Amino acid sequence: MHVVQELERRYRWPAELEVVDGGCLGFSLADYLRGRERVWVVDVLAAEAPAGSLFTFRGKESLAQFAALKPRTAHEATLVEALHWADFAGILPEDLTFLAAVPKSLSPGLELTPPLKEALQRALEFLEKELATRGIRLEEKICA
Repeated sequence: MHVVQELERRYRWPAELEVVDGGCLGFSLADYLRGRERVWVVDVLAAEAPAGSLFTFRGKESLAQFAALKPRTAHEATLVEALHWADFAGILPEDLTFLAAVPKSLSPGLELTPPLKEALQRALEFLEKELATRGIRLEEKICA
């Protein structure tokens, strides 16, 4: 949610890039993946690492690595299961990247802790570089 909000606040992007907050999509996320060439999934992940750490997993095979961590995410019951279902159904894109930040805790709340604020900035930089390597340029909005 925070990544999507910051992308919308800071950038304009070309029509071929679609930015979606999938946190509330549940299992319909799997259906949403149908026909996509590449997908970046950004979420938080409870892991034994310092708060604010970022993990990157690439490719369809990364789904097994991600799931092997027994991820406890804010959307734990649906994210991994929806992605597994999409893989089973043959609609999971080959070009798949997970970017996961480690929070201090997964307790409900909308405010970011200082480590997650720093991770958010690094995640945005990562996404901007990733998109640029695929010829997709984000244009910074100029505030009036």
